[in-house]
Amino acid sequence: MAKRDYYEILEVNQNASDTEIKKAYRKLALKCHPDKNPGDKEAEERFKELSEAYAVLSDGQKRALYDQYGHAGVDQQSGGFSSGGFGGAPFEDIFGDIFGDIFGGGGGGGRRGGGRRGDDLRYNLTINFEEAAFGLETKIQVPRHQPCETCDGSGAKPGTSAETCGTCSGNGQVRFQQGFFSLTRTCPDCNGEGKKISDPCKKCRGTGLTRGQKTLSLKIPPGVESGIR
Repeated sequence: MAKRDYYEILEVNQNASDTEIKKAYRKLALKCHPDKNPGDKEAEERFKELSEAYAVLSDGQKRALYDQYGHAGVDQQSGGFSSGGFGGAPFEDIFGDIFGDIFGGGGGGGRRGGGRRGDDLRYNLTINFEEAAFGLETKIQVPRHQPCETCDGSGAKPGTSAETCGTCSGNGQVRFQQGFFSLTRTCPDCNGEGKKISDPCKKCRGTGLTRGQKTLSLKIPPGVESGIR
């Protein structure tokens, strides 16, 4: 099915100002937001349509592309809007940038090598109806693991250092014989680290990491619905 014209959806003409577009979206979105019309599929689809139109026409660059190339211009740029409103790639990009380094890697100096994907983080943010309809920018605080300041991420008590594991000679792997086969496995004494800490840091208990918080700027686009992630 062909998409409707975005200007037609918002009931404005093509020369409408940014203020007029915002005013039109505000008026129409307040009528059909899913939270005001629970269980009404028609209102839900109408709200998604309005939000898609507003997301394009309220952005100068996207609007210029739309005016010149129609839907093809903005669909190519953004990869298209998902059938679930704004729950697809745009949100993945937003939250991926924010939470990608919260728990893992990124710090440097930790005992375990970087590159491990951080744990998934769920954050419940309560916003009011207008903020859901028109979007907002806010700041949130999220927990994160960071290198221990006392031991500088080594996990060893200050003034000491990790020692080469005598069981695996620092390889992190041990070899054993099973019948005719020679097999290797992760060293049970150092858990594959190749080093052992005989005198661990008291603050981080030898992990090299402590729990802290990070303040992040978060931009919520217009048209979000309850429970979106």
